[in-house]
Amino acid sequence: MKRFLAITLTVICLVVATAFFVLPRTANAAPNDGGQALEIAPPVLNLTANPGDVINAQIAIRDVSPLPLIVSSQVNDFIADPNSENGNPKTLVDTTEKSPYSIIDWVSPLPQMTLKSKQIENLPIKITVPKNAAPGGYYGTIRFTVSPPDMKETGVSLSASLGALIMIRVNGDANEKLSLQEFYVSKTGEKGSIFDSVPLQFTERIKNEGNVFEQPRGNIIIKDMFGNITANVNVNLENRNVLPNSTRRFEQPFDESALGNRFMFGYYTAELTLSYGKNQTLTSRLSFWIIPWKLILGILILLAVLIFVGRIMIKRYNERLLGKSRSRSRRR
Repeated sequence: MKRFLAITLTVICLVVATAFFVLPRTANAAPNDGGQALEIAPPVLNLTANPGDVINAQIAIRDVSPLPLIVSSQVNDFIADPNSENGNPKTLVDTTEKSPYSIIDWVSPLPQMTLKSKQIENLPIKITVPKNAAPGGYYGTIRFTVSPPDMKETGVSLSASLGALIMIRVNGDANEKLSLQEFYVSKTGEKGSIFDSVPLQFTERIKNEGNVFEQPRGNIIIKDMFGNITANVNVNLENRNVLPNSTRRFEQPFDESALGNRFMFGYYTAELTLSYGKNQTLTSRLSFWIIPWKLILGILILLAVLIFVGRIMIKRYNERLLGKSRSRSRRR
């Protein structure tokens, strides 16, 4: 009977486990999307032009769903999200709200497309830069929404749209000015100057006070108390942009990827150098200590224990010798 119960429980567990791993999971599926999905490439178009130029670009669109789709697109302005310093764009869907760096009026009307499942098509994009466009940066986003061909007029397309960013730099004497708002080192989110160990994290907050988007790049050189270079940490290898009138946060881990297996102890300096625009730079310097107090405390406790035990052993050894000496004296 016990064997039968054990076999039955085993079979039930296997069935439950198989259902958990094999059955499709729909918790993250978008409501009413019917499996609709797109892929676009590239997600960001970085363009350069002169006033009066006509730019002809394209974005590849792929229907990755099992259904044919009608793809509609529209151009919107965007700004850096004022509630975040991570560079997340905030699309301005309200037509009454317009960015001073808008390209909405520059982009010719975009055609609607019908794609078959797995089909790839190129969306032509014609951008006419006004002859009186001032030098600087201009940008916008093309938002794509989809719907099945048989959807009636009362139907609803995807609630979450897919967007491609367009960044245009108009040549000329633009106002390029970045300022370093903050440069600090932290551990688990806590700023400081004394730490017990790595990993740490370097953070820079950079404000764009000019009128063109910038991609500051550079490195942080870490030196020990003797001036020897301990590590080199790269900043913004991904070429992320800082939009005008916004502040963006850049973060870099200071861990084994930069240090290897090197042991950190003592006083260190971190020298930041960033380049942007036309041979312009930002520099800063900070210092910090790494004192592994937990390790030091453990060693001190171990030494104290060894000294204590050693003294007891020496005392007992001396008492033993003294006892033997007294025994010999009595025998004489």
